[in-house]
Amino acid sequence: MKPKIIFIERKPSSSVSIERVFRQVAKDLPQEQYDIEFQAAPYGNGVFSILKNLLWFRRNDGDIYHLTGDVHYLALVLPRAKTILTIHDLVFLRRRTGIRRAIIKKLFLDLPIWWARHVTTVSEATKREIVENSGMEPESIKVIENPLIDGFRSNSQKIFDTLHPTVLHIGTAENKNLPRLIAAMEGLPCKLRIIGRLDSSIIEQLSYSEIDFENVSDLDQEQIVAEYGNADIVSFCSTYEGFGLPIIEAQAMSKPVITSNLSPMKEVAGYGALVIDPFDAASIRSAIVNAISDPDLRTRLIAFGLENTKRFEGKRIAEQYAGIYENIVSEATGL
Repeated sequence: MKPKIIFIERKPSSSVSIERVFRQVAKDLPQEQYDIEFQAAPYGNGVFSILKNLLWFRRNDGDIYHLTGDVHYLALVLPRAKTILTIHDLVFLRRRTGIRRAIIKKLFLDLPIWWARHVTTVSEATKREIVENSGMEPESIKVIENPLIDGFRSNSQKIFDTLHPTVLHIGTAENKNLPRLIAAMEGLPCKLRIIGRLDSSIIEQLSYSEIDFENVSDLDQEQIVAEYGNADIVSFCSTYEGFGLPIIEAQAMSKPVITSNLSPMKEVAGYGALVIDPFDAASIRSAIVNAISDPDLRTRLIAFGLENTKRFEGKRIAEQYAGIYENIVSEATGL
């Protein structure tokens, strides 16, 4: 009988990047070698919802349990020898202070990494952050980068619009750095296309800056692919990321990318992006202007970007996870 992997996810939400990642991993695992199932937590991650998840989550029967992110604390109700925890970032610590931060740190970091048999993360930058915040030995954490999701392949013949190019921006959380991008684009003959829900302060800034913009949210993957296809430039100038999946998605869609000179984004991008200081609107603006005015630069960025995406092919990533799964199975069987 094939060993069964249970991928355990957070309750379904409008933010789907983590879920897309592990659907891809599951797809690229040898189907003849594993049975695969996905199970979602019944409740969200509010204070009382966390407690309810811990009390009422009932795991399905499996040989391997892989916590795929955002419900790290469920490791505590899983069998220790069979549990893998993947940590995508530590944004849950950055957003909290005081006693609330201390409690979240225990539930989402300290106790889960102590309990899980294997801990993985998606970048060296996040690994360093885990070590700094937990004291965990670096060699106990394995870095496995995120895969490029199937479907992000360019078949568009769109000609770059040099007169009024569209700059695509993905995400509206604080770390996505949208206010600085807006400041950088003020007065430029561009359209800003924003994916994500806008709050009143952003709408006010856009109006004050007189930027030509469009806004959409809650898109499925097919719609997101279409957004990349219709863009001329993709801006991903975040101040903090655990990985930065839109970088390689944009590269795979043959788009010039602008991203931050911070880790892990600059490492994920390789040579296939213009890297900027995300805390300096002038730096962002200069990169946009250069991308618009220099066709040879765009050609080089696209070529390097397409080459870079080969590092993130799904089967290559799945093989790394399969090595961990095989280790758990061999330990359980004594082979």
